[in-house]
Amino acid sequence: MKALAAIVLAAGKGTRMKSERAKVTFPIAGKAMVQRVVDTALALNAERISVVVGWKKETVVSCLEEDDRLVFVEQTEQLGTGHAVMMADKSLADFRGDVLILCGDVPLLSADTVRKLHDEHKATGAAATVLTAVLDDAGKYGRMLRDERGNICGIVEYKDANEEQRKIGEFNTGIYCFDKAMLFDALSRISNDNEQHEYYLTDTLSILYHAGEKVSNVILEDLMEVSGVNSQEQLAQLEDVYVDNIRRKWLNSGVMMHNPATIYIGDDVEIEADVEIGQGCVLKGKSTISQGAVLGPNCYLENAVISDHSILMGHNVVVDSFIKEREILDFGSRVIDEEDYD
Repeated sequence: MKALAAIVLAAGKGTRMKSERAKVTFPIAGKAMVQRVVDTALALNAERISVVVGWKKETVVSCLEEDDRLVFVEQTEQLGTGHAVMMADKSLADFRGDVLILCGDVPLLSADTVRKLHDEHKATGAAATVLTAVLDDAGKYGRMLRDERGNICGIVEYKDANEEQRKIGEFNTGIYCFDKAMLFDALSRISNDNEQHEYYLTDTLSILYHAGEKVSNVILEDLMEVSGVNSQEQLAQLEDVYVDNIRRKWLNSGVMMHNPATIYIGDDVEIEADVEIGQGCVLKGKSTISQGAVLGPNCYLENAVISDHSILMGHNVVVDSFIKEREILDFGSRVIDEEDYD
């Protein structure tokens, strides 16, 4: 079995965020976007993950959980996606296998989708496999080009496309799997002779095709997975989608919620069946709520353990604390670090 590595592109400034903060460090449901992307690579057992940093690089490094598989490489100039991937060459010099290319500002991409991409890559023996999607109007995305036999022969960026090419509905999502050796060989041949004067990663597909190599693809069905974040509004929209998916999971597991849209539940929270949650509750950290517990309105829990059939009357704060079985917390009471602040 071929080994797997990943390159995470996280060097951009994100000017449309209108912030001095590095874009990929903004959180989705309490976790930095780039951490979610790294977690996806880790879920596929990538043995090495090269994170390409640039703008505010120290903050990007510090927002990621320590892991021996992480390597940081710097892109000092923003010269395109191809140039960004080139920066990872030395960090993967001794690596032999397949390489995922992931975007640090695409936080909802699931491990299942990336696994399908890698499985297709292996099954077809491709030099490159790209995650594509289809829309009637693909907007400003790069269009997939195919030859007369239907084989992928390249990608043309929107600004470089002619009118006929802009009518193509299949587009590039920016997520790839490459044979590592073929990737860097193709990168050595790209140029910046294009409208943007940048080194496009997409040009590698045409190079590989004309070298007689197989270029494959997987078509994505849920476009929300590859929605990128370019503004504070888009960040808020994606967080709404993400948290709503968490709520749906628990609702379908037997948890009762009052006015669910007002309830925030983090990734690492665990909830048993027959728990009742009032409107406005915020559940964060590694909190666990056991069967039959009742949380009144506007409770705040962080790293809290709520035992069976205990009752929080409402407006309670429980942080780093344990609530015993069948215990009742009066309205507005607080328990922080096991201390009672009634």
